[in-house]
Amino acid sequence: MRPQFGYSVTPGPPQGVADESAAAEALGYDRIGIWDSPALFRDPWVTLAATATATSRAAIGPWVTNPLSRHPVVTAAAAASVDDLAPGRVYIALGSGGTGAWHLGYRTATLAQVEAYVDALRGLLEDGHAKWDGRPCRLEWAKRRIPIILSAHGPQSLRLAGRIADGVVAGLGVTPEVVRGCLDLVAEGAREAGRAPADVEVWFTCFWLPEVSPADATWAATAFALHFARSGVEGKFVPDEHRDAVVELGRAYDLISHGAVSDEEKRQYAELAERLGVADYLRRRFVFSGTADEIEEQIRAATAAGAQRFDGAIDADLPEHRNRVETWARLVLPRFA
Repeated sequence: MRPQFGYSVTPGPPQGVADESAAAEALGYDRIGIWDSPALFRDPWVTLAATATATSRAAIGPWVTNPLSRHPVVTAAAAASVDDLAPGRVYIALGSGGTGAWHLGYRTATLAQVEAYVDALRGLLEDGHAKWDGRPCRLEWAKRRIPIILSAHGPQSLRLAGRIADGVVAGLGVTPEVVRGCLDLVAEGAREAGRAPADVEVWFTCFWLPEVSPADATWAATAFALHFARSGVEGKFVPDEHRDAVVELGRAYDLISHGAVSDEEKRQYAELAERLGVADYLRRRFVFSGTADEIEEQIRAATAAGAQRFDGAIDADLPEHRNRVETWARLVLPRFA
């Protein structure tokens, strides 16, 4: 089985993202995701509607939305509407909330809130009714099966995804030991719910930076410290000698600018990671970078550990993120055809 490749991008002008998505689909990408952070970017569902009409094969959806900024009826109705345009290709990827929630004055959702939101979405889409926040809600016109994917950056969320979700985007890294650990945690959750682990699609996310030197990729590696270390590193496969430094780096990260990091902030994060002695470690763990040969070696090490699906986080505006999509397709995808 060849690996699958998808990517997620900031929602720029909807028609521009749609045109880019059509080109990406033709280049061989399997999935396209749109970030959900309305205070920073355009609306993801409007962008997805444009993308739906421009594509015919790739799976599409928000990567990721959250349970705080939209009532579940609103999310379910949006997903079903896009599914009318792209039948059977739409998913809902859901996390606990990053900038999409923080800019609205909310704190990160609890896992209990995430689970309740998944239950509500499933009830609305499959039965036409559900309960949310103790109140009944209905959505009679939209009955259909739409996959729900959970974003997970820790052991509890990975187990939860295995227990209740159709898929998971694992944000703990792409090195072989991390891949094996994440797959074990998802499998634990699946078995707890009486499910087969193979029924849960596991996507491993990191930054893709082809033709970028490892040193220049340091800032990208530090961006994962936000999700990775904000709640501590227990159970997250961090070697003892790096734990304190990774936590310190995570605490130094500006939550509000995440997703729209300035060049000066990137430089400062990279310098801090170097001073703390974790830059090399974080680059290996969270970034595919270097020459095409080096990236192929990194991906094959991850696939040998069990990874089958890879998500590239592309934090750039048009046309830069289109350039990255095309560069990856030119240098990397043919090696896994």
